[in-house]
Amino acid sequence: MEYTDFVKAMHREVRGQMEPDVAVEIHTAIKNNSALRTGLVFIKKDVNIAPTIYLEEFYEQYLEGASVQEMAQTIHSIYEKISLKNSYPYNNILKFENIKDKIVYKLIHKESNLELLREIPYEEYLDLAVVFYILLDHTGFGPATILIRSEHMLRWNVTKEEISRLAKENTPKLLPMDLGILADTMYVVTNQTRNLGAAVMLYPDTWEKVAALIGEDFYILPSSIHELIVVPESLGMNRLQLENMVEEINQTEVEQEEILSNTVYRYIRKEKRVIF
Repeated sequence: MEYTDFVKAMHREVRGQMEPDVAVEIHTAIKNNSALRTGLVFIKKDVNIAPTIYLEEFYEQYLEGASVQEMAQTIHSIYEKISLKNSYPYNNILKFENIKDKIVYKLIHKESNLELLREIPYEEYLDLAVVFYILLDHTGFGPATILIRSEHMLRWNVTKEEISRLAKENTPKLLPMDLGILADTMYVVTNQTRNLGAAVMLYPDTWEKVAALIGEDFYILPSSIHELIVVPESLGMNRLQLENMVEEINQTEVEQEEILSNTVYRYIRKEKRVIF
């Protein structure tokens, strides 16, 4: 079965398993780096947050022998777990006071997202863009979020500078940094949820903590939008070698929507700054 037919089959099967008050629709979303993903969106009466479950991973399971019926049951179970039993009141989102403590930021590649950046507030950082979102909740299947768009700022009557200030306060508190050992001399830097963890690159003390641990200048490899890899200069690899490695991994192992950049950054310990 081709992917398009698989999506239609999953739609029919899942829709048949849902309660009468839940509508199921096929939805294609433009994600990070203009990647297209197709999923099923669940719309329940009087609930104004509609979760979407994407189907690409399920198609891989289908190709490996799983049945449409089995996966439809799995999707139904996932929906039951992630659906908000009580609607997050839309009026709460309309009121800035109710969501200002949930505003956080993430990093995406600037040049790969120019179309999206025309519609949202952002700040430039190196070859990246800092974008802002509302972190509504954490679930076992990922965070529930709303990307902040220009129309939100108009509705709230706030500036980009105010959004940025709040995000800088909230993100390190809501999503604390996590530092792990990848090898004897390499480290993984992310947040404690390991989701959109490359944003720790902007935390005020991230690189000073890493530098104190390593004791020298180091390279920062953008492993994905979720994590960064730190490589000490003393390993003897130059930037060109590392960038070739990052580009190859991005092309062969990282999903398009999870690619952050092909650029390798360098932290200069004495100057306490990142360059590229």
